Amino acid sequence: MAPAMSDSRSFKQPACSVQPVIARIGELEEAGQAWSLRASELRGLLGLGSAEFHRRLYAAQAAGNRLVGLDTVGGSFSQSNVGELVSLLELFCGREVEEPLERAGIFFPQPEQVEIMGCFLGEAGGALARHRLEEGQFSAMLRAFGSFQRARGVYREEYFPLEELMERAAHRYCAGRSFGLPGLARANARRLLEFFFRKHVLQTESLFASLYERLHEQAVREGFAERAPEPGQRAGGRRQAWAGRPGAGRAGAEQAEALDTPVLRARRLLGLEGGTLDQRRLKSRYKTLMKIYHPDLNPQGLRRCQEINAAYSLLAAGLP
Repeated sequence: MAPAMSDSRSFKQPACSVQPVIARIGELEEAGQAWSLRASELRGLLGLGSAEFHRRLYAAQAAGNRLVGLDTVGGSFSQSNVGELVSLLELFCGREVEEPLERAGIFFPQPEQVEIMGCFLGEAGGALARHRLEEGQFSAMLRAFGSFQRARGVYREEYFPLEELMERAAHRYCAGRSFGLPGLARANARRLLEFFFRKHVLQTESLFASLYERLHEQAVREGFAERAPEPGQRAGGRRQAWAGRPGAGRAGAEQAEALDTPVLRARRLLGLEGGTLDQRRLKSRYKTLMKIYHPDLNPQGLRRCQEINAAYSLLAAGLP
């Protein structure tokens, strides 16, 4: 056993400091450049010789570390692959690198990503709550495009531009925090929101569902869309027999459907059926659920995550 302990000690290396890397990124950002570091420059910032750098990369790859490898040697790092940079820095500097990178505004771990997404949903919900439907404008769009789908897309882009909402959400997230690189932090918060839309974690179809329902009602009135079949009614117009519990009858089913509003369904989905709902309670429950269903933590959680985001947006729109 003694030789094994001796060998283990021989492989331990003093941790490097991540601060020179953060300082260099800050210099590049202050010079107005989008930061980028080649592996050779990163090695110098960490104070590692070429042989030591290669040896530790090889050892990590041989040990089955899939996040770093020898292909890193000829590569470069920027904000677009910051996750790979974090993995490499963890190899050389230890697992504690996330905290200083977060304080600088270079990298946001999963809990902060959820916070940023919540800021966006709050902004979207607030915008929906303040909006008064511009029926005249939408009517003109329907006539101009002759298509409900096209007209509603243009309406949403006109009154709820995603770029502006993301910018406001990024500002809202950063406002109560102190970052070493505040400009980079705001830009990174916005990039994360763009990433969530590309990966369909956030979806305009579900986030703006309440707006689209109101626009659909107007399009039906003006003959540009058809009314969706009522619950319990077939597409051909014939009503299905209600198959609810015995003795309740169709009237009971219709009453239950009338009471089951989108808001109640959203509260049920989030597990907030009872009690008074406020921003703090809604946000706390949202964070709890995202710890379970965020796709980064749960590969099977994308659909559920989308539903949670839609419910959050709907409920946030109804709160003061």
